[in-house]
Amino acid sequence: MKAHHINLIAVIYLFCLIIHLTFYYSSRDGGPTQKLLIQSGLSNKSIALETKKSGLISSSTLFLVYLFLSDQNRLIAGSYFFEKGESISQIGRKIAEGHFYRVKVTFPEGSTVNQMSTWLERAGICSKEEYLNITRQAQLFQRSWLSGIKNLEGYLFPDTYYFPLVTDPRQVVEAQLKRFEEVYPGKIQEESPQETYKKVILASIVEREARAGNEKPVVASVFLNRLKTKMRLESCATVIYAWNHEKGIQLTTVSLDDLTIQSPYNTYIHQGLPPTPICNPGLDSLRAAVEPSQTDYYYFVLGENGSHRFSRTFDEHLKNKKKSINE
Repeated sequence: MKAHHINLIAVIYLFCLIIHLTFYYSSRDGGPTQKLLIQSGLSNKSIALETKKSGLISSSTLFLVYLFLSDQNRLIAGSYFFEKGESISQIGRKIAEGHFYRVKVTFPEGSTVNQMSTWLERAGICSKEEYLNITRQAQLFQRSWLSGIKNLEGYLFPDTYYFPLVTDPRQVVEAQLKRFEEVYPGKIQEESPQETYKKVILASIVEREARAGNEKPVVASVFLNRLKTKMRLESCATVIYAWNHEKGIQLTTVSLDDLTIQSPYNTYIHQGLPPTPICNPGLDSLRAAVEPSQTDYYYFVLGENGSHRFSRTFDEHLKNKKKSINE
């Protein structure tokens, strides 16, 4: 009877040892990491085969057995990095819990959708063309404040994001829109979509015109004062955008000839706001458009150290221009 018990214990011990060596033993030796990309929609069997093909495991069948025994049948798509010699349990747990590799991408304030698409492609997150295509389909995103909007330029909040390699561009845009909704300083659910859009357009111009955060509400007030009195905005930032949008030319300075470009974005020849935002504004610029300063300024000119001189009359403006030239 005692011998029978001893044999049973030995069998159980041997079984546990086999289970441990099969599923939990790790022979990490500090070797190079290896990437495994799991595409969305793959079955567990296909993932097991891909994992074996990559050399991370010796048997796809044992991998599937582990998933079954550990009740980890839902594997998550993504880009994973594994150290050489990781056990089946370590690999399976990482994929089941979604511990995939994420890429950091930072969009500076005032980035355009074209710039964002380029940075996303360089980071390996999604293709430039696919991202641009999604940003032209605002109707795909169920948000009341996007009603009537065709292009998402202006709503793609510039911030630092972390995305898996090879991410669906729709998920990238979704994250940017969610961030915009979180930080927007106005009452986005109470405003009409048209009202919000006008503020975003104004914020995009302020973003490109003003460098100092404390001046942005004042710059916004200048443009609003001009709009109220039917004056043209005469924003050089819109002219720069117009040349890039119409001709693919990126201006660094603006000449008198540049001001004559025929474009709805040229606010030197067209009254009112341009038809769409000219970039994706940051929080300071959005706040300036939502909560502008109350001033009677109608002009401003760039002074020293990136600051502006503001004036109420055209004569004052001319004097400020002379001061800026002589600095």
